Amino acid sequence: MNLDYINISHYGDILAIPFFLIVFIYFYKMKRKTTIEYIIMLFIFICFIGDILFTILFIKGENNY
Repeated sequence: MNLDYINISHYGDILAIPFFLIVFIYFYKMKRKTTIEYIIMLFIFICFIGDILFTILFIKGENNY
């Protein structure tokens, strides 16, 4: 099995980090937020932090196949 195909999800995680940040800033700057928008912001923030942690693990070489 080619290892490049296994790592493609890691590269996707790395590319997603700035987009999570942009979307979080967009929701943060909205004036009147509904409850669902606060929930979306929380989910985006959790995914942003998770992607950063997964990227750090990938770069450090832990859990690589």
